Amino acid sequence: MKTLTYCLITAFVTFNFLDASAQLVGSATNSQTPVQEVRKGTTVQYSVPAGAAGEQYSWEIIGGNPTPAASSGSGTLADPYIINFTADLTSISVTWNTDVQAIASIAGRIRVQKKSGGCISTIQSLDITGWSNPTATITNSDIEMCSGDGTPGSITVQFTGAPNFDFKYTIKDLDGTVGAEQIVTGVTSGSATIPLPANLVNTSTTVDQTYEVTITQMNDAFQGDGTVSHGLYKITVHPGISTGTIIASPSALQRR
Repeated sequence: MKTLTYCLITAFVTFNFLDASAQLVGSATNSQTPVQEVRKGTTVQYSVPAGAAGEQYSWEIIGGNPTPAASSGSGTLADPYIINFTADLTSISVTWNTDVQAIASIAGRIRVQKKSGGCISTIQSLDITGWSNPTATITNSDIEMCSGDGTPGSITVQFTGAPNFDFKYTIKDLDGTVGAEQIVTGVTSGSATIPLPANLVNTSTTVDQTYEVTITQMNDAFQGDGTVSHGLYKITVHPGISTGTIIASPSALQRR
């Protein structure tokens, strides 16, 4: 699994973004890999090494909202947020954008430049990839059925986060026995299925029995467990019923 970076950044990176009109001076850029990967919506602090007192720094941000507030721009590639040259502004924080894409990433970028003694530094640049928080959700609703009827055949688990996904689940059978934990790894899409028995037979004649699937853990491509939301699926199986013996009154003829 990959590791998300949340530490202070003291060196910055450039990649293949088109240069947008901005208040940074020149186009010479220092490059460094890898891209920083973060969770969408998180706030991350970025800094460069402090120089002499009074040196000025200008920052450019795409795909997130900076603190302190930008002097201009809208945060897009065509119109980046710009924090004008400010004395001793060696550190900012950025709250990265969110979107509705469950497993697709969004791109961002930070660039910074220093002015000192009438001279301008090379632009420092860092590309950002944002991922949704990791979650797993059973999309099916619980059902009730009669003993011996057929089941839906499978249930669906939907994911958010960064592929690939792993998850674990347990099954409680109708007799109350909980089986060994099942492990599914390497799911590359936004969903997976868990198979169900073709049919379920209640062995009691008086009480309901339940068949349960419980997701116990999920992970995406990064370290740390994700969140399981609606992780329990339940089938309630009603007991079999019998109409009983037909009784005739008066009684039928009896053969001798």
